[in-house]
Amino acid sequence: MSCTQTVRADNPAQGSAFNALLDTVQATPTAGEYSVAIDASWLQGRTAFGGLSTSLVFQAMLQQVESDRIPRTLSVSFVGPATAGQHRVVTRVLREGGSVTHMQGELLCNGEVAVAVNAAFGKARTSSIALPGPVLPSVKAPADCRALPYIEGITPEFTKHFDMRFAYGAPPFSAAESADFGMWVKFREPQPLGMSHLVALGDVPPMPGLNMIKPPGIGSSLSWYVEFPADIPTPKDDEFIYFDYRCQAAGAGYYNNIATLWTESGRPLMFGRQVATVFER
Repeated sequence: MSCTQTVRADNPAQGSAFNALLDTVQATPTAGEYSVAIDASWLQGRTAFGGLSTSLVFQAMLQQVESDRIPRTLSVSFVGPATAGQHRVVTRVLREGGSVTHMQGELLCNGEVAVAVNAAFGKARTSSIALPGPVLPSVKAPADCRALPYIEGITPEFTKHFDMRFAYGAPPFSAAESADFGMWVKFREPQPLGMSHLVALGDVPPMPGLNMIKPPGIGSSLSWYVEFPADIPTPKDDEFIYFDYRCQAAGAGYYNNIATLWTESGRPLMFGRQVATVFER
């Protein structure tokens, strides 16, 4: 089954911790505005990890877009900290054309912009062209890969919600010679994966570059650009997603990274581009 058949606001009635977060995205009497709540267990340091804060804005957008308009692109700027607590999401439709809806949304924390998202949702069009996309590399199965453990007080708090396994490459703060790595990722709680879940999953792994430095140090995303293939596969509830993450260039503390995501069956799921900042201390 394809998400092109089911795109909508994700149903938060499944009982998982992530769906409990989606359940907090509630419309207010003001058109285009929503209340949201971020739980402290989803933080990395003082802010929610970028995929989570983006997915909350995205979830509000999905509640306003017709089901035949499929997510095509997201452009995200991480402006300030998305702290734990009650916040607001403000959205507006920039343009609704015959095929494409452009939307803008912001997560406001204590009256300041934490995350700004621009998204395009488009209807399918008749086309004689259909290209399959990149092929999943030959990599070790998740069961044969070493896990990135959750260590309280050491690894980011939000990582307790995810199972992450390195197929190749080095973990953060290992002074590796290459920033590139491959990783399998899934939610620890099996749950139906809607579009907001996929957006959150797309930013879970540690950024390339963090593995090239020695501790102490910190990293954060400055911007994130996401593209979805024309036919978005729907992963199984307990399925690992494979990330091929590569650094194209780096300097002066900024890293230009690209990512390709596949389902376990080898179907392209998402394409990402990121500018990350890494602070060496």
